[in-house]
Amino acid sequence: MNENPILEQLKREALYAQCSFSTELLYQTYGKAQMARQLEALTKSEFMEINHMTVYFMNTDREYIRNCNRNYREGRALT
Repeated sequence: MNENPILEQLKREALYAQCSFSTELLYQTYGKAQMARQLEALTKSEFMEINHMTVYFMNTDREYIRNCNRNYREGRALT
């Protein structure tokens, strides 16, 4: 069974954002998933998968949090 192409694209974007530690890209990807869910292009479980890869990731990934804290201490803007 083929996976939803919208879900596949959002997963790729979320993985890229995770690897780059980009807060902005993570939020953008989450916003796209919210819109796709409202348009019923994603199921609830598909949306929750993207939610886990974005918002949950930002709140629980230790390396991401360390990177954000380091950037804050150095006075860099969130990216």
